[in-house]
Amino acid sequence: MPPSITARDIRFPTWLAPLLRARKALLPALPYAIEAMRLSEFDLLISTSSCVAKGARAGPGARHLCYLHSPMRYIWDQQEEYIAGVARIPGAAPIIRALSPRLRAWDVASAARVDKFVANSSFVAERARRYYGRDAVVVHPPIEIERFRPRSETTKRGGYLLAAGALVAYKRFDLAIAACERLGRRLVIAGAGPMATQLQRLAGPNTEIILGPDDARFATLLAEAEALLFPGVEDFGMIAVEAMASGTPVIAYRGGGARDFIEPGITGLYFDEPNPEALAAAIMTYDPTRYDAQTLSRYASRFGRDLFLASMRAELKPLLERRGEGVAR
Repeated sequence: MPPSITARDIRFPTWLAPLLRARKALLPALPYAIEAMRLSEFDLLISTSSCVAKGARAGPGARHLCYLHSPMRYIWDQQEEYIAGVARIPGAAPIIRALSPRLRAWDVASAARVDKFVANSSFVAERARRYYGRDAVVVHPPIEIERFRPRSETTKRGGYLLAAGALVAYKRFDLAIAACERLGRRLVIAGAGPMATQLQRLAGPNTEIILGPDDARFATLLAEAEALLFPGVEDFGMIAVEAMASGTPVIAYRGGGARDFIEPGITGLYFDEPNPEALAAAIMTYDPTRYDAQTLSRYASRFGRDLFLASMRAELKPLLERRGEGVAR
């Protein structure tokens, strides 16, 4: 984790501390862990949840706002992608499938503890309605726009397509490799994660994998790429907005959070089937001269931190005004 997280005052039940390193293997125990947190002294609870955080129990009369990044992906619509990512672990797949019904029941029941859901994309808001029967306001995540700048007019693009982020199965970097190797196009994959070894095995002569680039190199890779490939179904897609802030268009699968920021011909283009053939066809039709780096950068500015903070304060205000009134849970 980066210092911006590790330097925080992070608190959790003392008994859980020895188990944190194995938290993924202990997924079935996490609902009990979050419910064990003693929060009765607080009159406002803000959870940021992609797993079990929304299941925290607020005290009587307290209000609970959940910033929802996703319902639990591994028990709902992205289970098969996650199972593919842990296929090397003996017995992992049947265990996940066997535990999923109980975890789904808890996930739905614990949603009733939340007074207001705020989703990080319209895609996540749709999933909140589908799985929890709850409406959610959309507030996009805060992007550190100031960290990224379009390349100067004298700097040429690097002649490569870029796929970047966590190296995990659901991001579908395997599609990017297959499409670019088929076309003979240079591909750079930048990031780190459990799929690194598998992606290295898939990589052909046109693919370079850069593991764990530092911030400066990452910003340069974004600014000098011909385009960012965004082939997976993601909850939002902060990396894509960072690419746009860098003046780089995005070639994205038409699904998930990409629908909130891809405007064809302005910020990028879509492909419609999650396979190498469809992505390759989109790459072949992509014309980088149609896109203006400064227009992309201005578009990305609507996802900055100031707007995020103002939007979240607006969602919190009515909860703060009504705290202490009591609420049916």
